[in-house]
Amino acid sequence: MRNRLGTGRDATLADVAEYAGVSASTASRALNGRGELSAETRAAVLEAADVLRFEPSQLARSLRTRTTSTIGFVVPDVSSPFYASVLKGAQGALERAGYRVLLMDSGQAADGEVAALRTLLAHRVDGLLVSTVGIGPDEFDGVIARRGTPCVFFDNAVGEAGAGTVLLDNAAGIELLVEHLVGHGHRRIGLLAGSVQETSGHERVDAFRAALRCRGLRARDHLIGGERWTQDDGYVATRRILAEDSPPTAFISSSVELALGALRACRDLRVRIPDQLAFATFDDAYFAELLDPPLTAVAYDASEMGRRAADLLVEAIGGVGSESRRITIPVTLITRRSCGCSR
Repeated sequence: MRNRLGTGRDATLADVAEYAGVSASTASRALNGRGELSAETRAAVLEAADVLRFEPSQLARSLRTRTTSTIGFVVPDVSSPFYASVLKGAQGALERAGYRVLLMDSGQAADGEVAALRTLLAHRVDGLLVSTVGIGPDEFDGVIARRGTPCVFFDNAVGEAGAGTVLLDNAAGIELLVEHLVGHGHRRIGLLAGSVQETSGHERVDAFRAALRCRGLRARDHLIGGERWTQDDGYVATRRILAEDSPPTAFISSSVELALGALRACRDLRVRIPDQLAFATFDDAYFAELLDPPLTAVAYDASEMGRRAADLLVEAIGGVGSESRRITIPVTLITRRSCGCSR
């Protein structure tokens, strides 16, 4: 559609200024709501912009303000319901603060994460929200810190690096699962651990060992498996553990992806849950109660993690606070029939 210039080209700020009979600087102030201008002048400029269908240049604004109003968001797997929920919470908070999100998938690989971060930094994002899969403090310093771009980590920490970190209460979640299964009479409990290179993985393994120890039990290394957060790892590890001479009578999974792999293995091996094996998992996915039997799970608000991480980042961009802050998202236990409960 042609504008009132009578041409096919886009209207410029100079066109708006000429149409309104003001200088380009006055037109700019009127469009950006800045400066002391009369109501008549501001109205004339806004009318000119509307008539000419003027669209401000984001590139020009970025060059002038040295900001892009964009936030880089890096996750290991965009198909995960967990990361989708975190993104939903973060995006809402960021949009209210005037930011848009650029999403990158690291492919659950450290080199993919570094590549994603470099791409986002090349696009001059104003800040970063990152769920890391293995980047260390040295890499953080080399890739991010030297650029001065504020960064907040979520789900996994990088020491004290970044402007802040938002984590689930991993220890409390595993404590709830162990306490519940021991309460059902189980003494030999297996664990699908996930990646112990990540905060969520090693904190859950440590909490598992500690929870058993304080109840006079011990974690058996041969009953712990699953090194990545994938269904395939859950499947392979479960088959291996259930083939042990003294297999567990109960299983805890550190993630719902691992849990789905484990349930597939149990189906193939004709192991009945909960009759032959009690089962419980971290992550109360939306489909947990639709499975047969429904899954006992640790629940939390993933979108709240996104909101809190976004708030920390906006504060860091605005220069609020000089020390890295850590926020913990609380968890609860939802009991269903997979652990042996009646409902």
